[in-house]
Amino acid sequence: MNPASDRDELTRGLFWPVVSVLGLGALILLAALGLYASQTGLSSAAAHFLALDSTHIWWYFTRAAGIMGYMLLWLSVVLGFAVSTKILDPFLDRPFTYDFHEHLSLLSLGFIVFHALVLMFDPYEPLSLLQILVPFTSSYRPFWVGLGVIGLYLTVLVTVTFYLRNWISMRVFRSIHYLSVVAYLGSLLHGWFAGSDTSLPFMQSLYVGTSLASIFLLTYWLVGLWQGRRRAVQR
Repeated sequence: MNPASDRDELTRGLFWPVVSVLGLGALILLAALGLYASQTGLSSAAAHFLALDSTHIWWYFTRAAGIMGYMLLWLSVVLGFAVSTKILDPFLDRPFTYDFHEHLSLLSLGFIVFHALVLMFDPYEPLSLLQILVPFTSSYRPFWVGLGVIGLYLTVLVTVTFYLRNWISMRVFRSIHYLSVVAYLGSLLHGWFAGSDTSLPFMQSLYVGTSLASIFLLTYWLVGLWQGRRRAVQR
C-alpha cells in the first residue's frame, strides 16, 4: 500500500464535499446580502452586513490576522523541529510533514502581511507604509513593532528558501532555516508587548503555552544535535 497514493485519494475524496460546503455557505451569504440590499440599497447593505461602517472594523481585521499569523508561524516552527528531530516519523509520513511545514510557512506569511497592511487603515493608530517597512520607526511602541517587522522579513527569507532549494546547498538551506526560530521569537515579543489583547487571560495562556512547547522542542533538538556530534567524534 502506497501512503502517497492513499493521501492523494483521500484528498480527491474530500475535494468535492469541501467545495460543496463552501459553495453553499457562499450562496447563503449572497442570499442574506441580497435580502438586505432589497430593503436598504446595495452599498448600505454591504456596509451593514460586513460592519464596514464600524470604526473598529480594521482593528478587528488586524487582530484576527495577527493572531492567525502568529499561530501558523508557531505551527510551522514546531513542524520544522519535528522534521529535524524525526519525532513525528512514527505517526506521520515524513514527506507529508515537510510539505505541511512548507505550506504553513507560506500561509503564515500571508496572514502576517495582511496584519501589517491593515494597520495603514486603522483610524485610531494608522501607520504609514514607511513605518510598516522600516523597523523601529512606528509611532506606536516602536521597539516591539520593530521586532515584528524583523520577524516578518526573516519569515519571508525562510519561506523563499523553500523554492531555492535546488540552487543552494543543504548547509545554506539549514542555516537560513535556523532563523525561523528568531522570527518566531520576534513575533512572540511583538504580540506580547505590542498586541492589544495581551491583557486577556486567553492570549496570555496562548503565548505561554506555545512558548513552552517551542522551548521543549528546541531543547530536544539541541540535545539530539549534541548527541549526534558526540557519536561522530567517538567514531
